[in-house]
Amino acid sequence: MRTPSLRRRATLWTVGVLAVLLAVVGFGVDLALGTVLRSEQRERLTSIANLAPELSSLSDQNLANRLSFAGVTACIVGSSGECSVVGVPQAPPTADRGPGPGPGARPGRDGDAADDLQITTEGNQLIATETIRPGVTLRLSTDSNQIEDALARFRIIMTIASVIAVALAALLLPIVLGRALRPLTALTRAARETAAGGRGRRLDPLDPDTDLGRAAKQFDAMLEELEGAERRAGEAADRLARFLSDASHELRTPLAGVSAGAERLIRDSLTEDERDRIAVQVVREARRSARLVDDLLLVSRLGELRVEPREADLTVLLDDAADRLRARPGTAQVEVRGVDARVSVDRERTDQVLANLMVNAGHAGAANVLLSATVDGRDAVVRVSDDGPGIPAESRQAVFERLVRLDAGRSAATGGAGLGLPIARGLAEAQGGSLDCVEPQDRDLPGAVFVLRLPLVPRAPEPAPRGALSPAPA
Repeated sequence: MRTPSLRRRATLWTVGVLAVLLAVVGFGVDLALGTVLRSEQRERLTSIANLAPELSSLSDQNLANRLSFAGVTACIVGSSGECSVVGVPQAPPTADRGPGPGPGARPGRDGDAADDLQITTEGNQLIATETIRPGVTLRLSTDSNQIEDALARFRIIMTIASVIAVALAALLLPIVLGRALRPLTALTRAARETAAGGRGRRLDPLDPDTDLGRAAKQFDAMLEELEGAERRAGEAADRLARFLSDASHELRTPLAGVSAGAERLIRDSLTEDERDRIAVQVVREARRSARLVDDLLLVSRLGELRVEPREADLTVLLDDAADRLRARPGTAQVEVRGVDARVSVDRERTDQVLANLMVNAGHAGAANVLLSATVDGRDAVVRVSDDGPGIPAESRQAVFERLVRLDAGRSAATGGAGLGLPIARGLAEAQGGSLDCVEPQDRDLPGAVFVLRLPLVPRAPEPAPRGALSPAPA
Protein backbone atom coordinates (compact mmCIF):
# COMPACT_ATOMS: atom_id res chain seq x y z
CA MET A 1 0.00 0.00 0.00
CA ARG A 2 1.43 3.35 -1.05
CA THR A 3 1.45 5.97 1.70
CA PRO A 4 2.31 9.38 0.17
CA SER A 5 1.98 12.58 2.14
CA LEU A 6 -1.68 13.48 2.51
CA ARG A 7 -0.80 17.19 2.70
CA ARG A 8 1.27 17.00 -0.49
CA ARG A 9 -1.40 15.00 -2.30
CA ALA A 10 -4.13 17.44 -1.24
CA THR A 11 -1.98 20.41 -2.31
CA LEU A 12 -1.15 18.93 -5.72
CA TRP A 13 -4.74 17.89 -6.39
CA THR A 14 -6.10 21.27 -5.31
CA VAL A 15 -3.56 23.22 -7.37
CA GLY A 16 -4.23 20.96 -10.36
CA VAL A 17 -7.99 21.38 -10.08
CA LEU A 18 -7.58 25.15 -9.67
CA ALA A 19 -5.37 25.33 -12.77
CA VAL A 20 -7.88 23.33 -14.81
CA LEU A 21 -10.76 25.51 -13.59
CA LEU A 22 -8.88 28.70 -14.44
CA ALA A 23 -8.07 27.33 -17.89
CA VAL A 24 -11.69 26.37 -18.50
CA VAL A 25 -12.94 29.72 -17.21
CA GLY A 26 -10.38 31.60 -19.33
CA PHE A 27 -11.29 29.65 -22.45
CA GLY A 28 -14.98 30.20 -21.84
CA VAL A 29 -14.58 33.91 -21.20
CA ASP A 30 -12.33 34.29 -24.26
CA LEU A 31 -14.88 32.53 -26.44
CA ALA A 32 -17.80 34.52 -25.03
CA LEU A 33 -15.93 37.84 -25.22
CA GLY A 34 -14.89 37.24 -28.85
CA THR A 35 -18.47 36.36 -29.76
CA VAL A 36 -19.82 39.48 -28.03
CA LEU A 37 -17.24 41.80 -29.63
CA ARG A 38 -17.83 40.41 -33.12
CA SER A 39 -21.60 40.65 -32.62
CA GLU A 40 -21.24 44.27 -31.47
CA GLN A 41 -19.07 45.00 -34.51
CA ARG A 42 -21.75 43.63 -36.83
CA GLU A 43 -24.46 45.55 -34.97
CA ARG A 44 -22.38 48.72 -35.30
CA LEU A 45 -22.10 48.30 -39.04
CA THR A 46 -25.83 47.56 -39.20
CA SER A 47 -26.72 50.68 -37.16
CA ILE A 48 -24.48 52.87 -39.35
CA ALA A 49 -26.01 51.38 -42.48
CA ASN A 50 -29.44 52.24 -41.07
CA LEU A 51 -28.51 55.94 -41.31
CA ALA A 52 -28.05 55.80 -45.09
CA PRO A 53 -31.76 56.15 -46.05
CA GLU A 54 -32.06 59.17 -43.78
CA LEU A 55 -29.04 60.84 -45.43
CA SER A 56 -29.92 59.93 -49.01
CA SER A 57 -30.44 63.60 -49.94
CA LEU A 58 -26.72 64.36 -49.35
CA SER A 59 -24.08 64.14 -51.99
CA ASP A 60 -22.03 60.97 -52.26
CA GLN A 61 -18.99 62.56 -50.61
CA ASN A 62 -20.98 64.04 -47.75
CA LEU A 63 -22.84 60.76 -47.30
CA ALA A 64 -19.55 58.82 -47.16
CA ASN A 65 -18.13 61.36 -44.71
CA ARG A 66 -21.18 61.28 -42.49
CA LEU A 67 -21.13 57.44 -42.34
CA SER A 68 -17.39 57.15 -41.60
CA PHE A 69 -16.45 56.88 -37.91
CA ALA A 70 -13.42 55.80 -35.95
CA GLY A 71 -12.65 52.26 -37.12
CA VAL A 72 -15.37 52.31 -39.81
CA THR A 73 -14.73 53.49 -43.37
CA ALA A 74 -17.58 54.25 -45.79
CA CYS A 75 -17.21 54.43 -49.54
CA ILE A 76 -19.51 54.73 -52.55
CA VAL A 77 -19.11 52.00 -55.15
CA GLY A 78 -20.12 52.90 -58.67
CA SER A 79 -21.01 50.76 -61.62
CA SER A 80 -17.32 49.99 -62.19
CA GLY A 81 -17.18 48.04 -58.89
CA GLU A 82 -14.49 50.30 -57.42
CA CYS A 83 -14.82 52.86 -54.62
CA SER A 84 -15.31 56.19 -56.34
CA VAL A 85 -15.81 58.15 -53.13
CA VAL A 86 -14.11 57.35 -49.81
CA GLY A 87 -15.42 58.94 -46.70
CA VAL A 88 -13.34 60.77 -44.11
CA PRO A 89 -14.11 59.81 -40.49
CA GLN A 90 -16.33 62.36 -38.84
CA ALA A 91 -17.78 62.84 -35.39
CA PRO A 92 -20.97 60.90 -34.72
CA PRO A 93 -24.04 62.63 -36.06
CA THR A 94 -26.23 64.60 -33.74
CA ALA A 95 -29.88 65.57 -33.89
CA ASP A 96 -29.17 69.08 -35.26
CA ARG A 97 -26.71 68.04 -37.99
CA GLY A 98 -28.05 67.19 -41.38
CA PRO A 99 -31.51 66.19 -42.24
CA GLY A 100 -33.25 63.92 -39.88
CA PRO A 101 -36.38 61.92 -39.95
CA GLY A 102 -39.59 63.79 -40.19
CA PRO A 103 -42.12 64.11 -37.43
CA GLY A 104 -43.53 60.79 -36.39
CA ALA A 105 -40.94 58.86 -38.51
CA ARG A 106 -38.95 56.00 -37.04
CA PRO A 107 -35.21 55.74 -37.68
CA GLY A 108 -34.04 52.88 -39.87
CA ARG A 109 -35.07 51.35 -43.12
CA ASP A 110 -38.24 49.55 -44.00
CA GLY A 111 -38.45 45.81 -44.34
CA ASP A 112 -37.74 45.78 -48.11
CA ALA A 113 -34.57 47.85 -47.73
CA ALA A 114 -33.39 45.69 -44.85
CA ASP A 115 -33.08 42.79 -47.25
CA ASP A 116 -30.50 44.78 -49.32
CA LEU A 117 -27.95 44.90 -46.46
CA GLN A 118 -25.27 42.21 -46.75
CA ILE A 119 -22.44 41.63 -44.28
CA THR A 120 -19.48 39.52 -45.37
CA THR A 121 -15.96 38.86 -44.20
CA GLU A 122 -12.90 39.38 -46.42
CA GLY A 123 -9.69 38.56 -44.67
CA ASN A 124 -9.50 40.73 -41.58
CA GLN A 125 -12.20 43.06 -42.90
CA LEU A 126 -15.89 42.94 -41.97
CA ILE A 127 -17.78 44.50 -44.86
CA ALA A 128 -21.41 45.63 -45.08
CA THR A 129 -22.86 46.53 -48.51
CA GLU A 130 -26.17 48.16 -49.33
CA THR A 131 -27.65 49.51 -52.55
CA ILE A 132 -28.67 53.11 -52.01
CA ARG A 133 -29.88 53.71 -55.63
CA PRO A 134 -29.68 51.81 -58.85
CA GLY A 135 -26.04 51.29 -59.86
CA VAL A 136 -24.71 52.84 -56.62
CA THR A 137 -23.76 50.80 -53.54
CA LEU A 138 -22.72 51.93 -50.09
CA ARG A 139 -19.83 49.91 -48.66
CA LEU A 140 -18.94 50.01 -44.94
CA SER A 141 -15.76 48.26 -43.75
CA THR A 142 -14.11 47.81 -40.39
CA ASP A 143 -10.93 46.04 -39.35
CA SER A 144 -11.45 42.98 -37.06
CA ASN A 145 -7.79 43.03 -35.98
CA GLN A 146 -8.85 45.33 -33.16
CA ILE A 147 -10.96 42.54 -31.71
CA GLU A 148 -8.14 40.02 -32.04
CA ASP A 149 -5.74 42.46 -30.36
CA ALA A 150 -8.19 42.97 -27.49
CA LEU A 151 -8.61 39.21 -27.11
CA ALA A 152 -4.83 38.72 -27.18
CA ARG A 153 -4.41 41.28 -24.40
CA PHE A 154 -7.16 39.53 -22.41
CA ARG A 155 -5.42 36.17 -22.83
CA ILE A 156 -2.13 37.58 -21.58
CA ILE A 157 -3.77 39.16 -18.55
CA MET A 158 -5.74 35.98 -17.82
CA THR A 159 -2.62 33.82 -18.11
CA ILE A 160 -0.59 36.04 -15.77
CA ALA A 161 -3.45 36.18 -13.24
CA SER A 162 -3.90 32.39 -13.38
CA VAL A 163 -0.18 31.75 -12.85
CA ILE A 164 -0.16 34.10 -9.87
CA ALA A 165 -3.32 32.45 -8.43
CA VAL A 166 -1.87 28.95 -8.83
CA ALA A 167 1.45 30.01 -7.28
CA LEU A 168 -0.30 31.60 -4.29
CA ALA A 169 -2.47 28.51 -3.87
CA ALA A 170 0.63 26.28 -3.90
CA LEU A 171 2.25 28.46 -1.22
CA LEU A 172 -0.78 28.91 1.03
CA LEU A 173 -2.42 25.49 0.79
CA PRO A 174 0.23 23.60 2.86
CA ILE A 175 -0.24 26.13 5.68
CA VAL A 176 -4.03 25.96 5.50
CA LEU A 177 -4.04 22.15 5.26
CA GLY A 178 -1.63 21.93 8.18
CA ARG A 179 -4.14 23.73 10.37
CA ALA A 180 -7.06 21.75 8.92
CA LEU A 181 -5.33 18.40 9.53
CA ARG A 182 -4.48 19.02 13.18
CA PRO A 183 -7.05 16.42 14.33
CA LEU A 184 -5.41 13.86 12.04
CA THR A 185 -2.02 14.78 13.52
CA ALA A 186 -3.44 14.21 17.01
CA LEU A 187 -4.80 10.82 15.90
CA THR A 188 -1.37 9.87 14.50
CA ARG A 189 0.33 10.95 17.71
CA ALA A 190 -2.09 8.88 19.76
CA ALA A 191 -1.47 5.86 17.54
CA ARG A 192 2.29 6.30 17.90
CA GLU A 193 2.03 6.51 21.68
CA THR A 194 -0.21 3.44 21.76
CA ALA A 195 2.24 1.49 19.58
CA ALA A 196 5.04 2.51 21.97
CA GLY A 197 3.16 0.94 24.88
CA GLY A 198 1.08 3.82 26.14
CA ARG A 199 -2.43 2.94 27.22
CA GLY A 200 -5.47 4.81 28.46
CA ARG A 201 -5.32 7.74 26.01
CA ARG A 202 -8.52 8.67 24.20
CA LEU A 203 -9.27 11.31 21.57
CA ASP A 204 -12.85 12.01 22.76
CA PRO A 205 -14.09 13.94 19.65
CA LEU A 206 -16.35 16.88 20.39
CA ASP A 207 -18.40 16.31 17.21
CA PRO A 208 -18.49 12.57 16.43
CA ASP A 209 -20.73 13.10 13.37
CA THR A 210 -18.01 14.64 11.17
CA ASP A 211 -15.55 12.65 9.06
CA LEU A 212 -12.63 13.16 11.44
CA GLY A 213 -15.00 12.80 14.40
CA ARG A 214 -16.12 9.38 13.18
CA ALA A 215 -12.49 8.39 12.58
CA ALA A 216 -11.55 9.50 16.11
CA LYS A 217 -14.54 7.67 17.57
CA GLN A 218 -13.58 4.46 15.75
CA PHE A 219 -9.98 4.93 16.89
CA ASP A 220 -11.14 5.17 20.51
CA ALA A 221 -13.28 2.05 20.00
CA MET A 222 -10.24 0.27 18.54
CA LEU A 223 -8.16 1.27 21.58
CA GLU A 224 -10.89 -0.03 23.89
CA GLU A 225 -10.96 -3.33 22.01
CA LEU A 226 -7.16 -3.52 21.95
CA GLU A 227 -6.84 -2.94 25.67
CA GLY A 228 -9.68 -5.37 26.33
CA ALA A 229 -8.01 -7.99 24.11
CA GLU A 230 -4.70 -7.47 25.91
CA ARG A 231 -6.42 -7.77 29.25
CA ARG A 232 -8.26 -10.92 28.18
CA ALA A 233 -5.07 -12.36 26.71
CA GLY A 234 -3.23 -11.70 29.97
CA GLU A 235 -6.01 -13.27 31.98
CA ALA A 236 -6.08 -16.26 29.63
CA ALA A 237 -2.33 -16.65 29.93
CA ASP A 238 -2.59 -16.54 33.72
CA ARG A 239 -5.40 -19.09 33.68
CA LEU A 240 -3.42 -21.32 31.33
CA ALA A 241 -0.37 -21.12 33.55
CA ARG A 242 -2.44 -21.96 36.60
CA PHE A 243 -4.22 -24.70 34.68
CA LEU A 244 -0.97 -26.32 33.58
CA SER A 245 0.49 -25.99 37.06
CA ASP A 246 -2.57 -27.51 38.71
CA ALA A 247 -2.89 -30.22 36.07
CA SER A 248 0.73 -31.25 36.46
CA HIS A 249 0.25 -31.24 40.23
CA GLU A 250 -2.88 -33.37 39.97
CA LEU A 251 -1.20 -35.83 37.63
CA ARG A 252 1.96 -35.99 39.73
CA THR A 253 0.19 -37.58 42.72
CA PRO A 254 -1.40 -40.61 40.99
CA LEU A 255 1.64 -41.11 38.78
CA ALA A 256 3.89 -41.06 41.82
CA GLY A 257 1.67 -43.70 43.43
CA VAL A 258 1.84 -45.86 40.31
CA SER A 259 5.62 -45.47 40.13
CA ALA A 260 6.14 -46.26 43.81
CA GLY A 261 3.85 -49.30 43.72
CA ALA A 262 5.53 -50.64 40.58
CA GLU A 263 8.97 -50.25 42.11
CA ARG A 264 7.91 -52.13 45.25
CA LEU A 265 6.47 -54.92 43.16
CA ILE A 266 9.77 -55.24 41.29
CA ARG A 267 12.33 -54.73 44.06
CA ASP A 268 10.79 -55.81 47.37
CA SER A 269 10.10 -59.29 48.59
CA LEU A 270 6.41 -59.20 49.33
CA THR A 271 3.81 -61.64 50.45
CA GLU A 272 0.93 -62.57 48.20
CA ASP A 273 -1.48 -60.32 50.11
CA GLU A 274 0.90 -57.39 49.97
CA ARG A 275 1.37 -57.88 46.23
CA ASP A 276 -2.36 -57.94 45.69
CA ARG A 277 -2.88 -54.84 47.79
CA ILE A 278 -0.13 -52.91 45.97
CA ALA A 279 -1.41 -54.10 42.58
CA VAL A 280 -4.90 -52.85 43.42
CA GLN A 281 -3.43 -49.51 44.50
CA VAL A 282 -1.46 -49.24 41.23
CA VAL A 283 -4.58 -49.98 39.19
CA ARG A 284 -6.61 -47.45 41.18
CA GLU A 285 -4.03 -44.71 40.72
CA ALA A 286 -3.66 -45.52 37.01
CA ARG A 287 -7.42 -45.27 36.54
CA ARG A 288 -7.44 -42.01 38.44
CA SER A 289 -4.70 -40.67 36.12
CA ALA A 290 -6.60 -41.84 33.03
CA ARG A 291 -9.82 -40.25 34.29
CA LEU A 292 -8.02 -36.98 35.00
CA VAL A 293 -6.46 -36.98 31.51
CA ASP A 294 -9.88 -37.66 29.95
CA ASP A 295 -11.37 -34.78 31.91
CA LEU A 296 -8.57 -32.45 30.87
CA LEU A 297 -9.06 -33.38 27.22
CA LEU A 298 -12.82 -32.91 27.49
CA VAL A 299 -12.39 -29.49 29.12
CA SER A 300 -9.97 -28.40 26.40
CA ARG A 301 -12.45 -29.18 23.61
CA LEU A 302 -15.72 -28.09 25.19
CA GLY A 303 -15.97 -25.17 22.75
CA GLU A 304 -15.82 -27.55 19.78
CA LEU A 305 -18.07 -30.24 21.25
CA ARG A 306 -20.86 -31.53 19.01
CA VAL A 307 -24.01 -32.93 20.60
CA GLU A 308 -26.90 -34.90 19.13
CA PRO A 309 -30.10 -33.79 20.91
CA ARG A 310 -32.96 -36.26 20.99
CA GLU A 311 -36.25 -36.43 22.79
CA ALA A 312 -36.03 -37.94 26.29
CA ASP A 313 -38.24 -38.29 29.38
CA LEU A 314 -36.94 -36.00 32.11
CA THR A 315 -38.12 -38.23 34.99
CA VAL A 316 -36.33 -41.23 33.52
CA LEU A 317 -33.12 -39.20 33.28
CA LEU A 318 -33.36 -38.20 36.95
CA ASP A 319 -34.19 -41.75 38.10
CA ASP A 320 -31.21 -43.17 36.21
CA ALA A 321 -28.88 -40.59 37.74
CA ALA A 322 -30.21 -41.40 41.23
CA ASP A 323 -29.80 -45.14 40.65
CA ARG A 324 -26.18 -44.70 39.64
CA LEU A 325 -25.46 -42.74 42.79
CA ARG A 326 -27.25 -45.27 44.99
CA ALA A 327 -25.17 -48.07 43.45
CA ARG A 328 -21.99 -46.56 44.86
CA PRO A 329 -21.28 -47.73 48.40
CA GLY A 330 -21.21 -45.18 51.18
CA THR A 331 -22.94 -42.45 49.20
CA ALA A 332 -25.78 -40.08 50.12
CA GLN A 333 -29.48 -40.84 50.13
CA VAL A 334 -31.16 -39.60 46.94
CA GLU A 335 -34.74 -38.41 46.46
CA VAL A 336 -36.27 -37.67 43.07
CA ARG A 337 -39.23 -35.37 42.46
CA GLY A 338 -39.86 -35.56 38.76
CA VAL A 339 -42.27 -33.81 36.44
CA ASP A 340 -44.08 -34.91 33.32
CA ALA A 341 -41.87 -33.28 30.71
CA ARG A 342 -39.87 -34.28 27.69
CA VAL A 343 -36.59 -32.57 26.90
CA SER A 344 -34.44 -32.30 23.76
CA VAL A 345 -30.96 -33.33 24.96
CA ASP A 346 -28.00 -35.55 24.24
CA ARG A 347 -28.74 -38.44 26.59
CA GLU A 348 -25.12 -39.41 27.21
CA ARG A 349 -23.95 -35.86 27.86
CA THR A 350 -26.91 -35.10 30.13
CA ASP A 351 -26.17 -38.24 32.15
CA GLN A 352 -22.62 -36.98 32.52
CA VAL A 353 -23.83 -33.58 33.75
CA LEU A 354 -26.11 -35.14 36.38
CA ALA A 355 -23.40 -37.62 37.40
CA ASN A 356 -20.89 -34.80 37.92
CA LEU A 357 -23.39 -32.89 40.06
CA MET A 358 -24.14 -35.99 42.15
CA VAL A 359 -20.43 -36.80 42.55
CA ASN A 360 -19.81 -33.19 43.59
CA ALA A 361 -22.39 -33.60 46.36
CA GLY A 362 -20.64 -36.82 47.46
CA HIS A 363 -17.25 -35.10 47.52
CA ALA A 364 -18.75 -32.38 49.69
CA GLY A 365 -19.80 -35.00 52.27
CA ALA A 366 -23.56 -34.59 51.82
CA ALA A 367 -25.81 -37.22 53.42
CA ASN A 368 -28.99 -36.33 51.46
CA VAL A 369 -29.47 -35.18 47.87
CA LEU A 370 -32.71 -33.99 46.26
CA LEU A 371 -33.34 -34.01 42.51
CA SER A 372 -36.43 -31.89 41.73
CA ALA A 373 -37.75 -30.79 38.35
CA THR A 374 -40.18 -28.08 37.25
CA VAL A 375 -41.18 -26.44 33.98
CA ASP A 376 -40.43 -22.79 33.31
CA GLY A 377 -41.59 -21.52 29.91
CA ARG A 378 -39.66 -23.39 27.23
CA ASP A 379 -37.17 -24.91 29.69
CA ALA A 380 -37.17 -27.74 32.17
CA VAL A 381 -35.51 -26.67 35.43
CA VAL A 382 -33.67 -29.34 37.47
CA ARG A 383 -32.49 -28.41 40.99
CA VAL A 384 -29.80 -30.53 42.64
CA SER A 385 -29.78 -29.74 46.38
CA ASP A 386 -27.80 -31.35 49.22
CA ASP A 387 -27.24 -30.90 52.95
CA GLY A 388 -23.48 -30.52 52.73
CA PRO A 389 -21.40 -27.54 53.90
CA GLY A 390 -22.60 -25.46 50.92
CA ILE A 391 -20.75 -22.94 48.76
CA PRO A 392 -20.17 -19.31 49.87
CA ALA A 393 -21.90 -16.68 47.74
CA GLU A 394 -18.60 -15.17 46.58
CA SER A 395 -17.43 -18.57 45.29
CA ARG A 396 -20.54 -19.67 43.38
CA GLN A 397 -19.11 -18.58 40.04
CA ALA A 398 -15.53 -19.55 40.82
CA VAL A 399 -16.47 -23.23 41.23
CA PHE A 400 -17.07 -23.36 37.47
CA GLU A 401 -13.47 -22.40 36.73
CA ARG A 402 -11.08 -25.18 35.81
CA LEU A 403 -9.21 -26.88 38.65
CA VAL A 404 -10.87 -24.71 41.29
CA ARG A 405 -11.67 -26.55 44.55
CA LEU A 406 -13.02 -25.28 47.81
CA ASP A 407 -11.39 -26.71 50.95
CA ALA A 408 -14.71 -26.88 52.72
CA GLY A 409 -16.31 -28.64 49.77
CA ARG A 410 -14.17 -31.80 49.51
CA SER A 411 -12.93 -34.53 51.81
CA ALA A 412 -9.36 -35.75 51.98
CA ALA A 413 -10.32 -39.20 50.73
CA THR A 414 -12.61 -38.35 47.82
CA GLY A 415 -11.62 -34.86 46.71
CA GLY A 416 -11.84 -34.37 42.96
CA ALA A 417 -9.54 -32.47 40.61
CA GLY A 418 -11.86 -29.48 40.21
CA LEU A 419 -12.98 -30.34 36.66
CA GLY A 420 -16.42 -31.86 37.24
CA LEU A 421 -18.39 -28.61 37.49
CA PRO A 422 -16.65 -26.85 34.54
CA ILE A 423 -17.33 -29.94 32.42
CA ALA A 424 -20.97 -30.04 33.58
CA ARG A 425 -21.55 -26.38 32.67
CA GLY A 426 -19.85 -26.77 29.29
CA LEU A 427 -21.94 -29.83 28.44
CA ALA A 428 -25.16 -28.08 29.52
CA GLU A 429 -24.41 -25.00 27.38
CA ALA A 430 -23.48 -27.21 24.40
CA GLN A 431 -27.07 -28.55 24.48
CA GLY A 432 -28.66 -25.11 24.63
CA GLY A 433 -29.09 -25.13 28.41
CA SER A 434 -27.30 -23.60 31.38
CA LEU A 435 -25.95 -24.49 34.81
CA ASP A 436 -25.70 -22.12 37.78
CA CYS A 437 -25.07 -22.27 41.50
CA VAL A 438 -27.74 -20.41 43.50
CA GLU A 439 -28.73 -19.58 47.06
CA PRO A 440 -30.34 -22.51 48.94
CA GLN A 441 -34.00 -22.02 49.93
CA ASP A 442 -34.78 -25.34 51.67
CA ARG A 443 -33.95 -25.40 55.40
CA ASP A 444 -33.61 -29.17 55.31
CA LEU A 445 -31.07 -28.94 52.49
CA PRO A 446 -28.93 -25.89 53.26
CA GLY A 447 -25.92 -27.02 51.23
CA ALA A 448 -25.06 -26.41 47.58
CA VAL A 449 -27.88 -25.87 45.08
CA PHE A 450 -27.26 -26.23 41.35
CA VAL A 451 -29.90 -25.24 38.80
CA LEU A 452 -29.76 -27.03 35.44
CA ARG A 453 -31.94 -25.72 32.63
CA LEU A 454 -32.65 -27.98 29.64
CA PRO A 455 -34.72 -27.15 26.52
CA LEU A 456 -38.15 -28.73 26.36
CA VAL A 457 -39.48 -30.55 23.31
CA PRO A 458 -42.11 -28.29 21.67
CA ARG A 459 -45.53 -29.81 22.11
CA ALA A 460 -47.78 -30.32 19.10
CA PRO A 461 -51.08 -28.41 19.24
CA GLU A 462 -53.92 -30.46 20.66
CA PRO A 463 -56.59 -31.51 18.11
CA ALA A 464 -59.91 -29.75 18.31
CA PRO A 465 -62.70 -31.77 19.97
CA ARG A 466 -65.22 -33.44 17.72
CA GLY A 467 -68.17 -31.31 16.87
CA ALA A 468 -66.30 -28.08 17.47
CA LEU A 469 -66.88 -25.43 14.84
CA SER A 470 -63.86 -24.44 12.80
CA PRO A 471 -63.13 -20.71 12.72
CA ALA A 472 -64.30 -18.97 9.63
CA PRO A 473 -61.53 -17.98 7.25
CA ALA A 474 -60.46 -14.36 7.50
